[in-house]
Amino acid sequence: MKYDFDKEINRLNTNSYKWDLMGEDYLPLWVADSDFEVPPAVTERLKKGIEHGIYGYFLTGNEIYDVLSLWFKEEYGAEVPGKRWIKLLPGIVPALAVASNIGGGKSIVNTPNYCNLLEAPETAGNVMIRVPLRNDNEYYTIDFEALEEKITEDTKVFYLCNPHNPVGRVYTLDELKKVSEFAKKHELIVVSDEAHCEVVFEGEHIPFFMVDDYAREHSITLYSNGKLCNVPDLILAFAVIPNKELKEEFERLGYAFGEEHILNVEAGIATYGESKEWKKQLISYLKANRDYLENELKLRFPRAKVVHLESTFLEWVDFRSYGEDVNADFFKENARVFLTDGEDFGGTGYVRINFATRRAILTEALDKMERALAERLK
Repeated sequence: MKYDFDKEINRLNTNSYKWDLMGEDYLPLWVADSDFEVPPAVTERLKKGIEHGIYGYFLTGNEIYDVLSLWFKEEYGAEVPGKRWIKLLPGIVPALAVASNIGGGKSIVNTPNYCNLLEAPETAGNVMIRVPLRNDNEYYTIDFEALEEKITEDTKVFYLCNPHNPVGRVYTLDELKKVSEFAKKHELIVVSDEAHCEVVFEGEHIPFFMVDDYAREHSITLYSNGKLCNVPDLILAFAVIPNKELKEEFERLGYAFGEEHILNVEAGIATYGESKEWKKQLISYLKANRDYLENELKLRFPRAKVVHLESTFLEWVDFRSYGEDVNADFFKENARVFLTDGEDFGGTGYVRINFATRRAILTEALDKMERALAERLK
């Protein structure tokens, strides 16, 4: 079956956080919410769940664990033994906050990075040591020398984002082994946010718990179906924690996570177990959007610095050469295009552009941005 990702769907006045926050005068290319209908399998499973008509206390059952175990085996060749390693979650952000309490010390992280990954531990009352990534002409790598300089004896957790939001890296096995070696040297738990692992254009995603023995026994690896399948309000998030004692500690600290809900679980079964062809076609569409956007940005804004994304649908662009005031606020006020400000991620002067939308919307947004900047430069 051929899926239509160019289908026009009006999301205004639907209580859409992405579209209704600013209103119809703005094109929203900000929060990581796509404009595509969910996989048909999700809708079918939700219909069956609703038609039953009773929503009593829900017994999760084994099906979702079997589906996730099979997904890991098919996608990564990983043996993940269901409930023994998997903890279902209400979302990745609560898990990021809870994990910061593991060991009772500080946490360390690279910047720029996903805003909630930076903020969740600090909101939970913990100290986050921020260390810049190495940036070589908009190709980002982990600066282990800088990490060594900044880490303290009471640091207990290292936060990894892979694939990386917002710089779009898919870290190689060699890079991930160095992360594990660094963690082993300093006796750290690695919390790896892998929410974008299904949106990979180049390279190969490697779950952190598969890297080596230390990584398997000293990691909390986080996933969700919210990004590629666009079900953030019916999210099925989960952690993979192979170490029994670490998993029990994480569950103890997260005692208030609550129970799973039937529609979230049904959506999870559909996204991880019944939507492979839909995902394949969407990745192809997103890759074409990435290529189009990166090329157009270079043509229209030759002084901007554009990251070549290996993953995610969130382009990272440096507009500082056009002036300090050319940022997300500039494009919001002068082009009526709503982008995410890089400041939220620890990247001053950058913007993040969500291209998980119809090509026509991307073109319209670029036209508006180009006109606004041309007027600014007169």
